[in-house]
Amino acid sequence: MQKIKQLMVVLSLSTVAVLYAAERASNPFVKHMFTADPTARVWADGRLYVYPSTDIKGKGYRAMDGYHVFSTDDMITWTDHGEILHSRDVEWSGGPGAMWAPDCVYKDGLYYFYFPHTNTNKEWEVGVATSKNPAADFKVQGKVKGGTTFCDPCVFIDDDGQAYLYGVVSKKTYAAKLKDNMMEIDGEMVLQSELYDHREGPFVFKRDGIYYLIYPDNTKGGHQMRYAMSGSPLGPWESKGIILEKTSALTTHGSVVKYKGQWYLFYHNADLSGGKSTNRSICFDELFFNDDGTIKMVQQSPSVLP
Repeated sequence: MQKIKQLMVVLSLSTVAVLYAAERASNPFVKHMFTADPTARVWADGRLYVYPSTDIKGKGYRAMDGYHVFSTDDMITWTDHGEILHSRDVEWSGGPGAMWAPDCVYKDGLYYFYFPHTNTNKEWEVGVATSKNPAADFKVQGKVKGGTTFCDPCVFIDDDGQAYLYGVVSKKTYAAKLKDNMMEIDGEMVLQSELYDHREGPFVFKRDGIYYLIYPDNTKGGHQMRYAMSGSPLGPWESKGIILEKTSALTTHGSVVKYKGQWYLFYHNADLSGGKSTNRSICFDELFFNDDGTIKMVQQSPSVLP
């Protein structure tokens, strides 16, 4: 009888897993190429778009050299819109590679794509490309002016239309307002000093009047995703803890988005490549909040590999 009960439990869990898989794509949701550092955005056309960086098979992270865009309207079927930008499109490029984690926002009829890339002096610059299409026809307009050299840009636009730019210098996040042209820093980049064990990859979002900043930490053997909360987009921040434990990749980098009533965390692992941290793959899982606004630990769903 005990064995029968155990079998019934296993079958019930399997049924739940099958039903859940039918409601969403399995992780990683892009399997035909290696991708990392996903920024997820929802636009007015009702689709969810993801803007990741691209790992090149057999090469290190400094070889990352172009950007694809992926989108969905059901979390099951994903469309690869192809490459929207490459280092060859960047006039001030210092050569192939080092096109790291990007971001994309929409303002006044244009999509602004922010990407880090090194110049001829091997210094980081944040380039800006624009388009009227969220997944094609991006043209490089130049570089963000002001501040210092940094990578991992994140742009957050508040309810009043004010845009803020976040970037990483020497494993620390700095932030400032952006001018209306979305290409110039308004004032000085300010260190966001309260982020415990911060490493890279900041992403800012807002929920119920609270600002959240998620970021990878420095945990040896595999970085974890932490978060902080604030009443202001420029802090001060209160570090709250871990929301994603380490994945099969050494690194982690992600974003948070609400789509059709559900919040999601996007991140990457290395399951598709058998644990090679330079060949990563983007994933997503549901994200939930406690009554006081704090975030519950995200449960990583198992990868389904081809």
